[in-house]
Amino acid sequence: MTVSKIPTRFLLTLILVCGQAFSYAAKPSPSPIHCNAVKTDSALSSSTSSLPKTAPANWQVKVHNTYPHRSNAFTQGLFYHQEQLFESTGHYGQSSISQININTGEIIQHRALKKSVFGEGITLWDNELIQLTWKSGQVYRYSLSDFSLQKTQKIQGEGWGITHNGQSLITSNGSAQLSFRDPLSLAEQSTLNVSYLGRPLKNLNELEWVNGCILANIWQSPYIAIIDPSTGQTNGLIDLSRIVAHEQKTGTSEVANGIAWLAESQRLLITGKYWQRIYEIELVKTPASK
Repeated sequence: MTVSKIPTRFLLTLILVCGQAFSYAAKPSPSPIHCNAVKTDSALSSSTSSLPKTAPANWQVKVHNTYPHRSNAFTQGLFYHQEQLFESTGHYGQSSISQININTGEIIQHRALKKSVFGEGITLWDNELIQLTWKSGQVYRYSLSDFSLQKTQKIQGEGWGITHNGQSLITSNGSAQLSFRDPLSLAEQSTLNVSYLGRPLKNLNELEWVNGCILANIWQSPYIAIIDPSTGQTNGLIDLSRIVAHEQKTGTSEVANGIAWLAESQRLLITGKYWQRIYEIELVKTPASK
């Protein structure tokens, strides 16, 4: 996803690297270091047991700005496109997709799902919004311009998070395995087993493709995993504990879920289920992980 404009007062930028160093600059680097080249099928066949059990880098967060978020939104998916925020929500009878003015929280477009469907993650592909559902196996494709339903498709198993790498859609189902899919037919092309310290990393939820890395909210935890798509190894963990604690003081907020990438400033937007705010964050490596 691209960002055409970020307020000029945000001068410091982060070059995000999976488990490697980062640097600050007055302007974003035109060629940030990537996790890997786009994965190949041969790389996916590697057993997770052969992965090195090196400790991943740990990252704290620095909040640069906050934006309003609907506290009745059970956030399932998030992305940023052309200065607008797009969000999908879940729960039976509450599931929807929305286009939102990030600065004001104003809803520009909204479409509710039928009450029998539980909405999940969302992404953008070729001017279509693609939305997963939890247990129904249904996948909806909407026109970006007016949210009109273009097509309904089917996949096997549960749908949780979705993103893409420019070639394939990438979906999660709550397990430790991600699926790479044909963007048009949704046929499964390959799978990626995700590990942390050589063990399967389960509960992968909302996804975002960032500089050649897959970022994934880990459900029921305050962490975002930074995943190398060529090996499935978790090369970093983003710690949202302080933000989660701040949100949960209200007594109604739930887990962190929702990741959107601000490409121009090399920052992230993150939120959670029933949170009152969206946070624009920069990553700061902890001293212990140097």
